[in-house]
Amino acid sequence: MNKAICYIRIGPLETRKALFRKSSQKRCLQQYCQDEAIDVLLTLIDDKVVASVPLSDRLGGNDLLNMVKTEGIQHIITWRLDRLFRNASDSYNYITSWQEAGIIFHVIDLNANTVRTDLESGLHFMNTISVLADMEHNLPAERTKASIKLKKKHHIVYGITPFGYNLSGNQLVPNETEQEIIGQVQFWRGEGWSLRRIAGKLNEMAVPTKRSYKATKSTKWYASTVRYLLQNPLYGRLNQDSRPSKDEISAREDSNL
Repeated sequence: MNKAICYIRIGPLETRKALFRKSSQKRCLQQYCQDEAIDVLLTLIDDKVVASVPLSDRLGGNDLLNMVKTEGIQHIITWRLDRLFRNASDSYNYITSWQEAGIIFHVIDLNANTVRTDLESGLHFMNTISVLADMEHNLPAERTKASIKLKKKHHIVYGITPFGYNLSGNQLVPNETEQEIIGQVQFWRGEGWSLRRIAGKLNEMAVPTKRSYKATKSTKWYASTVRYLLQNPLYGRLNQDSRPSKDEISAREDSNL
């Protein structure tokens, strides 16, 4: 016996649309199962539920997930992909786990085609949603990086106020004292100093980090902190004229800032 669960979801704004009604989806599922000689154990229905609600948070969806674990289900069948899932990542994760459990997933209408994961059409389908899921994962990160880069370029706040700047509204305003420190760090690095040596020198000179202003204890400099100053495009490369000379550096070191 091929145990199958059919799943139906009707959105809040779909109740009056003939194509999306419970009776229409149910008729479509029943006809498909009859044609494929699949025995339907149960048809689960989530009525007036938006697609953005996770499957596990729906009454019918939660029942589906529980039955997959306990009832030895061989098939999960739905009319369209968006009836079950919120996005490509959601689809890929669930369907992959069902495949690993030996469950065949069926979509009756995927761009007017029927797809089942145990056939060649299913292989192409899984490859496609795998790519889409990866894009969904990467695009927000790319957008975030681009946004931060743009904010840095225009000196707009993008997170914790960075060393070398003070916050004025949502704008980053140069802190002259800290900008001089950055210039010194760049100069030392240009002279061949290691990141660890620079960090040690800053600690020896009692130069406070940005975080120390808010912390109860003084925050130390580390090689990684120095690397960030040198690599962060926000700082760029200070003008040659603004960089301290060796005599100025020696004088500051002698006075311990």
